[in-house]
Amino acid sequence: MKKRGLVIVVLVILGVILGVIVVDFLNNRPDRRGRNPYALEVDQYRKVDPSLVRYRETRNFDLGLLIAADMTLYNNHLYVAGNSLLVKISLDGTPMDMIEILPGATSVEVDDQQVIIGFRNRMASYDHRGTLLHQWAVPGDSTWITNLALKADKIFVADAGNRRIIIYNRDGEQTGEFEGKSESESGHGFIVPSPNFDLAVNSFGELWVVNPGKHALENYTEDGRLRGFWDKAGFDIEGFLGCCNPARIAVMKDGSFITSEKGMVRIKIYDPSGKLISVVAPPELFEGGSGKAPEVCVDDQGVVYALDFDRDRVRVFEPIDN
Repeated sequence: MKKRGLVIVVLVILGVILGVIVVDFLNNRPDRRGRNPYALEVDQYRKVDPSLVRYRETRNFDLGLLIAADMTLYNNHLYVAGNSLLVKISLDGTPMDMIEILPGATSVEVDDQQVIIGFRNRMASYDHRGTLLHQWAVPGDSTWITNLALKADKIFVADAGNRRIIIYNRDGEQTGEFEGKSESESGHGFIVPSPNFDLAVNSFGELWVVNPGKHALENYTEDGRLRGFWDKAGFDIEGFLGCCNPARIAVMKDGSFITSEKGMVRIKIYDPSGKLISVVAPPELFEGGSGKAPEVCVDDQGVVYALDFDRDRVRVFEPIDN
């Protein structure tokens, strides 16, 4: 009898536990959940003061069947890499030329010497006629090349997987590498939570690298010494929201920065010291998308070209004053 009574007690306990589980499951169905008091509310930051928006979208053009991966601007032409192609496009959207490249491009840069293409874990250089000049592997177990910058005979490569900048010459020989650390107390190394890691060389020859986890833009010497930086973490329009922003940058001829953010997508302009100058595109222009940050380029007249990956289009934003 004692054994039978023990079994009954165990069964009752199991029944109670099962009942609690069922009730908890039913009460936590998505259609019955209450408001999460800890949820991050960002809707209020989607509205931008119209006086800050000093650009307007004047046109856009479809990239057709090209699944774009990256874009750059050189000599008044856009170069868009995608699929196994590099397409040269005039600034009015007319395709001018097309060359076949290796598949899987993640980044592209062009100057008067070469066309440089970055892939997940390798690099390639072409001449302007499309002839492959060099290709080489980028070592590292977690290598993930996200962006490139060119200066004279140097190729600066942003490797998000290993949180480093690698420097190559035009023959594909590695000449340097740094991880964003410095001897000063300001040095904190690159914090790269996701494959959003950009860099640029401005018209004064300065190398600027985004430290996305710190919401910072950092200026480095060519051998990796930190010269200065500015950061703008914050929920309001002056700051960068999310874990890793800005995701992409471009530089204007006066040294100002075009920034592109992921998540709540927006494109802005900051002066060289980090002061917000203008909003190019507020979040409402990217509603319904995946939240991927557009690639951005800017010409000498200040016209901004944004590669919208969700719509597979290049969107053109011109200053309202013009």
